[in-house]
Amino acid sequence: MNILDKLHTMYTTFSLTEKKVADYILAHPKEIPNMTIADLALQSEVSEASISRFCRKIEVVGFHALKIELAQVTIPKLDPHPERSLLGQRLAHIKQNKIKEIEQTLMQLNEVDVQQTLNQIVQAKRVIFLAYGNTIPVAMDAAYRFNQIGIAANAYEIWDTALAALLTFTKEDLVIVISNSGETKDLIKAVEWCNTKEIVVVAMTNNQHSPLAKLATIHLTTATRERLFQKDYYFSRVSAMLLTETLFLLLAFEEPERLEFIKRHEQLISDHKI
Repeated sequence: MNILDKLHTMYTTFSLTEKKVADYILAHPKEIPNMTIADLALQSEVSEASISRFCRKIEVVGFHALKIELAQVTIPKLDPHPERSLLGQRLAHIKQNKIKEIEQTLMQLNEVDVQQTLNQIVQAKRVIFLAYGNTIPVAMDAAYRFNQIGIAANAYEIWDTALAALLTFTKEDLVIVISNSGETKDLIKAVEWCNTKEIVVVAMTNNQHSPLAKLATIHLTTATRERLFQKDYYFSRVSAMLLTETLFLLLAFEEPERLEFIKRHEQLISDHKI
């Protein structure tokens, strides 16, 4: 993981001051190697001491080391497609970011946590995927896939309906919460209730230090590199979808019977296809 990948991964753990520094670095990575610490402090509107603390936070020995790492990842490379249009350049940028999201999400998975999650899914009487807002499609897709392999799972588009279903759960069931930020109030309240009922919760978020990550029984970290307008709002769903699909694939190939479920499902819906 290079220094820019690290900044993207750690972004949600930064304080407001640290985010100012990170925002400027991410927006001007090629300029930093030629700046002094005073220049960066001025441009990011923080103190020089804040820059030093930021370097310690991201585990580099100092500003000079930070400049070296940035220089290593921003050395101009010859464009193998110099005739590429602006649209082509943007498509290439999107491709690069999405590949990085996939690589980082899979690379940072803890095998012990993944195995515990698989065990909990198999042992659970029911599984519910909880999500809020624009992460709901990920939850809906996950529930569909799990049912395909014979694992009873649900997800709901309306939060009140999801909450009503959750209130019927016991410690024989499993709750999987999907949230990019890990800071959604309604999801936090739901997980707090689960804890009072001793219900196992698996949280999937971008931030291992988020409230949901801390409240969950098991936490799986996703990675994202896209931030809209350089703010906190993460709009990529690729890594969350990748994680649910990874669990689906691991479960599907674990037992031959689960693949038979998929075959039977495909047979039942075959009449709807040309």
